[in-house]
Order: sequence, then C-alpha cells, then structure tokens
Amino acid sequence: MSTHWKEVLPVDSYRIRLADFITEIDKHVLTLLYQPLIGADAVGLYKSLLAQLPKDVFEGDVHTHQHLRLMVGLTMPDLLEARKKLEAIDLMRTYQHKSQDKRSFIYEIQPPMKPVQFFTDDVLSVFLFNKLGKKGYLAIKERFSLKEIDQEAYEEVTVSFSDVFASLQHSEMQSALMDRQGSTIDDRSNVLGKEKQGLSFQTFDSELMIQSLSSYVVPKDVLTDELLELVKKLAFVYQVEPLTMANLIERAIVNGELEDKKLRKTVQTWYKLESSAVAPALGLKTQPQSKRTVQKEPKSEEERVIQFYEETAPLTLLELRQEGAVVSPPDIKIIEELMVDYLLNPGVINVLIDYNLFQNDMKLSKLFMQKMAGHWKRKKIGTVPEAIQLVKTDKQKKKEGQANRSSGKRNKRQDALPKWLVQEKDEEKNQQQSSQQPAVKTSESKGNTDTQELAQLMAERNRRRAQKGDH
Repeated sequence: MSTHWKEVLPVDSYRIRLADFITEIDKHVLTLLYQPLIGADAVGLYKSLLAQLPKDVFEGDVHTHQHLRLMVGLTMPDLLEARKKLEAIDLMRTYQHKSQDKRSFIYEIQPPMKPVQFFTDDVLSVFLFNKLGKKGYLAIKERFSLKEIDQEAYEEVTVSFSDVFASLQHSEMQSALMDRQGSTIDDRSNVLGKEKQGLSFQTFDSELMIQSLSSYVVPKDVLTDELLELVKKLAFVYQVEPLTMANLIERAIVNGELEDKKLRKTVQTWYKLESSAVAPALGLKTQPQSKRTVQKEPKSEEERVIQFYEETAPLTLLELRQEGAVVSPPDIKIIEELMVDYLLNPGVINVLIDYNLFQNDMKLSKLFMQKMAGHWKRKKIGTVPEAIQLVKTDKQKKKEGQANRSSGKRNKRQDALPKWLVQEKDEEKNQQQSSQQPAVKTSESKGNTDTQELAQLMAERNRRRAQKGDH
C-alpha cells in the first residue's frame, strides 16, 4: 500500500522553470554520468520536463501531475521516487505552494555538473567508479577529456581586458549601474544562471565531530566551510562516524594545516584497511517512504515483520543473520546488483535475502538471487507485503508439487507387487490351467462318442432304406 498521496496527487498542478541553460554537453553528461547512478526513470523524467519548455522559454505553463504521469509512463509512486532522486542529486529543486486547499509545485530544473566538476566530486565520482568499474570509468572519462596545450610549442598571446576596454567616467558609471527602480544591475536574483548549491548531506553530526577534535592538534580556524563540506561528503561515501572522522582529521593535520588532498588520502587509506579495499557502493539505505506500508505502531506479528524489513538496510540484515560479522565483498556486490541492475527496493531485497538464506542452508546464492530478482521485477513487486505474499505462494506451489510427486510414487509402489506375491499368483494360474485341461479332454471324448453314435444311426437308416427298395 503506497502513501504517495500524502506528498503528491494526480490533480496537483505544477509548472517548470530553468535555473540555467541546458546545453547538448549537459545532456551527454546526464546520460553517461548521471544515469548509471539514478536510473533511466529519473533521467527520463528530467528530459520530459525539459521537453515541455519551448525553445528560449525559461518558465512553462501550468499542468497537472496526471498529464505528467501519462507523458512519462510512470505510476504516481514511481514518478515521486524518480523526482526525489533528481532532487537528491541536485538536478531539480522543488517548491510547494503553502496552501491547505490544494497543492501546486514549481519544479526548477538544474543543469548537470560540468564534466570537470563531476570527476573531481568526492561523492559522484566514487560511486560512478563503483558502478562502471575501472575500465568503464576511464573510458567514460576519456570521452570528456581534452589534451593539454603544448606550452613549449605554443605561446599564449591573449590580450587582457584593460588592453581593449577603457574605464568609464564617474557620471557615466552611476547611470549604468542604476535601473529604473534604483536597484543596482549587480542584483541577479531573477537572472537566469543561478550557482549550483551541490549535493546536500544532513545526516552527519558535524558538531559532535568538532567537539571531539583536540584543540592542540586542530586549531579552530583550520576547518573552513569548504573543508566541512568535504568532510560531510567523505563521511557519507566512506561511512565514517563523527568520532572516527575527528581522529582521521587529526591524522591528516600537517604543521597545523589541513589540506583537502591529505584528508582524502587519509580517509581512503582508513577505508581500505577497514573494508578490504572494496569500493563504496551507492544504494538506498532503507525502503523508500513512498513504498512503506506500516506507518504507525504495528498491531500484529505480521506488521512487525513488515516494519522490520522496511526499516532495515539489506547489508544490516545480512550482518544480523551472521551475528554481527562483516559482510563479505561478494555478498555486498550481490546486494548492489539487486539495487542498481534489478532496481528492487531495499525492503523487497530483505525479503528475498531471507527467502534465499532459508532455502539454501544460510548460503547467499547469486544464481538464485538473480533468478528470483528477475521474476519479482517482472511481477512488479515494489512493497514488502507483495514480496511476502509471493514467497507464500511459491512455497505453497512447491508443497503441492511435492505432494503430487509423492502420491505418484506411492501408486507405482502399489502397482509393482512383491516377488513372493507374484510367484503365488503364477502358481494359482498354473493350477487353474492344469485343472481345466482334463475337462477339456472329457468334453472332447464325449464329442467323439456322440459323433460315432450319430454315424451308426445314419448307417442303420441307410441299410433299412436299401432293404425296402429290394422288396
């Protein structure tokens, strides 16, 4: 049971606006760099929204979400999930009108990062590397690469601004800087081309980390706003807790200074030691809110099970099943494949994990998981109750099949009589045949006697006729 209606309905209206120009290069970046991370549905929604704007128009007309749903071919829950992916990766910002009577939205389309920004971003570049692998990652990066200009063969002769333009007089400058309302031309709040804010990370407790830092090792002015943003990104990608991050920052300090390269290297080295050099994977931690079915306190044991699956991450479930032991890299790869390639929701993956473990003697079978994942995806299983019901149905079918096979085997055993009984049957048959043979002979002898008597009577009759003829 989906709860998407709490956030958006088909009758809710929306309109689109651009934050900046979207170029052809941006579209290539979207397909080649973003789509492996957010999936085809989210990219399709982005392109569909963009296509609704005519050329050189930066703000569109009002439409309903029913119109958008039919245009992109998605259900309302899937549409909401795709929208949230775009928001999370900073390709869209959503504004909702503050009204209790009806809801209306503004979807502000953000341009993708430039390739140079994407490949230097501490979050997106790592996740893309994990998704495509080293070879695929380098091949994609090569497509956006330019060779450096040979400085020995070429000399830059570009003129400077002051070589061409002259400064205005004071009176001319005043009139140029002021518009009709008296505001300066430098006010660009309504001008196309806003600066991208970048990815947002709200879960890391930076205050706890700062309080844990030693003031003797890390001076207060070392952690600038830029470095704090980097810390949040690294903590998200490499799953670093605040106290551990504080320790890593202290390690990265050199002569009272903290460089971003040194911090990255320190965190990456720590991660390799902790996780056997497995690249971090991008994935939803728990079941999306739009796909959760138990929103209140569970009232039954079944609801408690559903809530557990919906609120637990797949990797956490595996750790629980192996009593807190670290999940092996091959098992992590299987979970990532179910999320990224088969696009299964985490709660559904949890049901599949338990079903696999109990069917295969607590072993995580990749072949079994892939087969079932393909089946479940074709069945469009999106919620935990749907997955549980499908498991129950499969078990019932297997149970009935086993019963039928067992019944067939028992019938065969009954038809195949024991040897001693077969021998008795054969002996009885032989006795019956032997007892019938004398009767047959008697019948045959009696038949012969009757024939002889008939022949004698016929002979006597013929003799008498002959005598009468003589007289």
